Amino acid sequence: MEAIVLHGKNDLRYVTDYPKPIPGPGEVLLKMTYSSICQTDIEVWQHGMFDWSGTPHIQGHEAAGIVVEIGPALEEDNPDPRRGSKLPKSTLEIGTRVAVENVRTCGTCFFCRKGTSQLCENGRNFGFSDDGGLAEFGVWPAALCIPLPDNVTNEEAPLAEPTSVAVHAVENANVTVGETAAVIGCGVVGLCTLQVLKAAGLNVIAIDPREQSLKLARELGAIETLNPNDVDPGEILPALTNGYGPDVIIETAGAPGTGLDAANWVRRGGRVVIVGFSHEDATLNFGRAHMAEKTIIGSSATSTGGYQKAVNLIANGSVNVKPLISALVPLDKGIEDGFERMLKPEKDVYRILVGNG
Repeated sequence: MEAIVLHGKNDLRYVTDYPKPIPGPGEVLLKMTYSSICQTDIEVWQHGMFDWSGTPHIQGHEAAGIVVEIGPALEEDNPDPRRGSKLPKSTLEIGTRVAVENVRTCGTCFFCRKGTSQLCENGRNFGFSDDGGLAEFGVWPAALCIPLPDNVTNEEAPLAEPTSVAVHAVENANVTVGETAAVIGCGVVGLCTLQVLKAAGLNVIAIDPREQSLKLARELGAIETLNPNDVDPGEILPALTNGYGPDVIIETAGAPGTGLDAANWVRRGGRVVIVGFSHEDATLNFGRAHMAEKTIIGSSATSTGGYQKAVNLIANGSVNVKPLISALVPLDKGIEDGFERMLKPEKDVYRILVGNG
């Protein structure tokens, strides 16, 4: 079958002879529709981040597909040997359109038992440790395939993944209706986060050096936008927030210094959630956070139930991902018109969807 396969750092190949997967107990075979390329995929390809498998595998962790085959039933006393825990029997039917919840947890480790499955010691990931969605077909547990409502399109479905990341970040921020939040970085995750914050009843200020992104942030509901190339947000934010600074800042940029900016700009007693990451190290001054009793927390991926919440938010219109879809590219052009386009410094894209629809 056709697939885009990562063989190692800086070694991404389009192939036509990759073995077609076979669904095991509790799994389904998906005909992949679209997978979207995000910055994490670029980091893995260019810098080797999160390449846990060490063997060639298919990329594509933001994915959607159609169920075309259902694997053998998984009996209650027959755990999935690759997952290490019991999965419910499949309730999916052939022809069901689904979004792929890409984190496969064990359910039995210390972190899973505490209800923090996103920290699972034995977690596996669609598109990272396991073959992902940049292929004609993919295999994944039926329990981790989220049926799509009729009003969520195949094109919108892969963006349930960054929306689920936004949901988890907002939950980690412990927000209250009526608070003011700032989002640093208005890429896809940042713009999804802005909309999830608004759905939770917050006023949101967007910060980004790209005017294109700030324009879109305003269209999606930001009450104010700040371009750090033109103004110092550290000086402007207090004036927009009764002299104190935002109650919450969620950092999604992953750029040098933006984590420190978030910690400096949030009000005393405020909360900072760090979502963005980079292959470069970053430094925070925790002394200042200590003196002002600021809470700084990392937020990674999503938690149990987050994917379903993301699909629901897209379906009910609270999160609009359509403006974040910049291009549709066939699988055989995914490297040239997808990955390589994302590398260009003058890129004007948010998500490029790769697949055959």
